[in-house]
Amino acid sequence: MYPLKEKFRVTYFFLCAAVRMAAECRARILWQMVIVIIGIERLFCKWRCRCSGYLQFQPKKRQGQDMRKAQKRQIEETIRQMEEAHDEMKRCIEQGITVQAKDLLADCQNAAVAIGTLIEDTEGEGHPTVMVLEEYCELVYQNHESLSSDSNVSTNRIYKSLRQKLIKVSNSIRNNIKIRTEAVFLPYKASMWDSLESVWKAADADPDCDAYVIPVPYFDKNLDGSFREMHYEGDQYPDYVSVTKYDKYDFEVRRPDMIYIHNPYDELNYVTSVHPFFFSDNLKKFTDKLVYIPYFILDEIKPDEDARIEGMKHFCTTPGVFNADKVVVQSEDMKQVYIKVLLDATNDHSETARKYWNHKILGLGSPKIDKVLSVRKEDYL
Repeated sequence: MYPLKEKFRVTYFFLCAAVRMAAECRARILWQMVIVIIGIERLFCKWRCRCSGYLQFQPKKRQGQDMRKAQKRQIEETIRQMEEAHDEMKRCIEQGITVQAKDLLADCQNAAVAIGTLIEDTEGEGHPTVMVLEEYCELVYQNHESLSSDSNVSTNRIYKSLRQKLIKVSNSIRNNIKIRTEAVFLPYKASMWDSLESVWKAADADPDCDAYVIPVPYFDKNLDGSFREMHYEGDQYPDYVSVTKYDKYDFEVRRPDMIYIHNPYDELNYVTSVHPFFFSDNLKKFTDKLVYIPYFILDEIKPDEDARIEGMKHFCTTPGVFNADKVVVQSEDMKQVYIKVLLDATNDHSETARKYWNHKILGLGSPKIDKVLSVRKEDYL
């Protein structure tokens, strides 16, 4: 039998272990849910596919790394345009416009070479998709030569052979190229890092994700709104957090799949301000998914407690809330409070508006709570 004090210690030990496991589980769920809801919507490659046009494919290379989601989407779009080029080439041959048909074949070959170069840069040499692309290029060359020397070529044979080979290319891209996610976390005050830490840990532990912590500089403000001293707290994070300097990461080139922020105020904070580059309305230009997680925890409020909501509704209408693609709040009740305030603030209570905010606001819980639950007894005794 344990003495009473020892019983308490044993119970406390197992309770701490349980809440740590719960916190880690919540963080992984939050990370995976944000991954699942991400929809890459922007079009990375514009190029023509007409009788008088050319296929233009100029991917941004990221040598020595696995392929990013945006790059794979870019390649898939290029394949689709090559299919259209095949259709146009067939029409040209049938109408006797051989010169333009050969030009389209040359454009398709150039696009295939560019795709193969990007795949080798990201996946390494000897990739199976590159081998299929080489077979496609050889077939394009043979058909190009046939059009140059034989006026009685079989249009259907050329079209069918190219189509079948391009299907093999597309299938290989889909099945043999593994994509990576790039996530950027932008804390500004080190004391507020706990609002992002558990999500960062889950992202950092994901073998298919590159997670960057980039503390951003902030300024004290004068009464007229001008900036005073600049502060940078990149040296105040835990040793296990690998920090990237804000001026060493090129957002325009890298275009991370998601950016996490915990400062929603942009220019509306009258005491301090992050550097304007890191305002939420600017960050949206560089990512498919901007995620705002508040650095604070509010007292829980029910959606029907109008008097209490009145005292906190300013938290719901900051620029970060409007500009973010996803907003993660501390509970399902708080999600409903945010939705209620935002419907009123936008003066739009339509079903469409309600669905929009319901999809955007996520009541998944606060990572700050995860941090508290993960603290060990040894950390504070």
